[in-house]
Amino acid sequence: MLWLMTMGRRLNGVYAAFMLVAFMMGVAGALQAPTLSLFLSREVGAQPFWVGLFYTVNAIAGILVSLWLAKRSDSRGDRRRLIMFCCLMAVGNALLFAFNRHYLTLITCGVMLASIANAAMPQLFALAREYADSSAREVVMFSSVMRAQLSLAWVIGPPLAFMLALNYGFTTMFSIAAGIFVISLALIAIKLPSVPRVEQPSEEAAALAQAGGRQDKNVRMLFIASTLMWTCNTMYIIDMPLWISSDLGLPDSLAGILMGTAAGLEIPAMILAGY
Repeated sequence: MLWLMTMGRRLNGVYAAFMLVAFMMGVAGALQAPTLSLFLSREVGAQPFWVGLFYTVNAIAGILVSLWLAKRSDSRGDRRRLIMFCCLMAVGNALLFAFNRHYLTLITCGVMLASIANAAMPQLFALAREYADSSAREVVMFSSVMRAQLSLAWVIGPPLAFMLALNYGFTTMFSIAAGIFVISLALIAIKLPSVPRVEQPSEEAAALAQAGGRQDKNVRMLFIASTLMWTCNTMYIIDMPLWISSDLGLPDSLAGILMGTAAGLEIPAMILAGY
């Protein structure tokens, strides 16, 4: 409660910029993800197997690229510049989906751009944590509020995505997402700081810590639980829009409303988690 009472005093321009960028990037992502299965099946004309294959290739590429970028950014380099590069790739990815309907191009060039772009959000949270640590702020609460911005973005994004796609077309929707990423890129370049790199532990210490993590039963169980949880979440995002429109015969826009409602219910939990 004390944090909320003094938030106006403590929330400087940099903190506000972090939350605004997180919100805008979240909205841009929430415009694309919920409608992707509809886009592939209706606009591209892909069969169910090829829709699933696209998600599989996209997930594998995203994991590999994110791990590589995370390792590189943790050891050296300017994290802010990496976020800017990822946002630039996100702009290119959104424009590619806006004006291209060839499956082979999307599953190659599109997946490559998306795998780099998807690393922007984790890197943004890492930069925010580093800045909070360096400025002696409430790191846990600040991270919770930033995560709440993502939930707020998903309250707005899915209904807006289906409204734009169904009424104005996917080209308009993806173009708007690209525009939001451009604005986010400008805010990152102007407002977000470059946090000096802290001294990293030696390779031997890092290897021992990594090995200890693998041998820890709690870490292994957390990994399994997280994998199962995100598998279910991904299945929900992929299948729910198609199930509502094809099987139930309900309006396509209902999927966006349901996703937005679910995201809205997350916000109180996000805030309470910071206490």
